[in-house]
Amino acid sequence: MNQLFRLPQVGEADAIAEPSADLRVPFAQSSTFVCKFIIGEPSDQAVCCGAPVADGKSWCAYHRRIVFEPARPGRVR
Repeated sequence: MNQLFRLPQVGEADAIAEPSADLRVPFAQSSTFVCKFIIGEPSDQAVCCGAPVADGKSWCAYHRRIVFEPARPGRVR
């Protein structure tokens, strides 16, 4: 028999401020530990966010929240 279980509602995460525009760098000059989220249209002159990132990550916390949609509570089977 299928049963629905109510999962606790996921509270809103703390708001993360958008990184400063002063951190932006040309994508071609971005280093290992900066956010690679492209600001505007991708092109050969692309500019990326440039905010510091955690080791092994491609995007800062602000842009990770844009790129990845959080999981929504649903049915448990």
